Amino acid sequence: MRHIVAKTLTIWRSLGRLAAICCLLAWVVPAQCQTQPSPDKPFIMVTDGESDTFGSRWITLIYTEVFKRLGMPLRIENYTLARRAAMVEAGLADGESSRVYGYGDSHPDMIRVEESLIDLGFSFYTANPSVHLARLEDLRTTNYLVEYRRGILLCENTIEKWTPAERVSDVLTQKQGLLKLLAKRTDLYCDLDLYVRQELQSPDVKAAGGATVRKVISIGDAVPTYPYLNKRYAALAPRMAAILKQMKAAGLIDAYQHQVERDLGWEQ
Repeated sequence: MRHIVAKTLTIWRSLGRLAAICCLLAWVVPAQCQTQPSPDKPFIMVTDGESDTFGSRWITLIYTEVFKRLGMPLRIENYTLARRAAMVEAGLADGESSRVYGYGDSHPDMIRVEESLIDLGFSFYTANPSVHLARLEDLRTTNYLVEYRRGILLCENTIEKWTPAERVSDVLTQKQGLLKLLAKRTDLYCDLDLYVRQELQSPDVKAAGGATVRKVISIGDAVPTYPYLNKRYAALAPRMAAILKQMKAAGLIDAYQHQVERDLGWEQ
């Protein structure tokens, strides 16, 4: 009887060790797979606008170098701001190229890379020579029709603070926003300076009188933006941060900007 009990205890101990090993493997193996995409399944980074625009070209140069140093395959895809957020959260894409620091407050399941990518300015623009603002607070005492691009939270929050809802609208693209401004359907349009600048170079906006568009007022200082990753890539975030820091120190981020400006024939 004693022999049988001892044998039973030995079997249970073995099963316990086996269960512990299985649990450990279940925890470790997926974590490793999640941060190392296979060659036939590259990391999908989603960004804003069309692939041939200034911002997209600049972003592409930066991330191509980042993932080259990581030794990982990369694919960059272009979507609207609202759609790309939903794609990353649903796991249909792996990361967002550039969002403000506070973006993580409303998207707790996404991981911020703790090194900024580029600094972006946000401003109000007009094509109406009679439109002026000395302060953002002055929006409250005007009858201006104000518009912003959907997904630009800094613009949205600023406008909602000072402008009644009946005078506020949004658009999906910066081209729509600028063309409505030029058609006098709105008085003010809020967006990133970078994207307004690049859209003013487009044939459609130029033909509609884009040269008359001017900046009215900026929203504070330039804002640093950060890469955000799906939470399954949490282990990748500190590596990306270290690489971005190295690239900045070497002057690569600025060099890529000037390279794209030269390629597009923009004035320096």
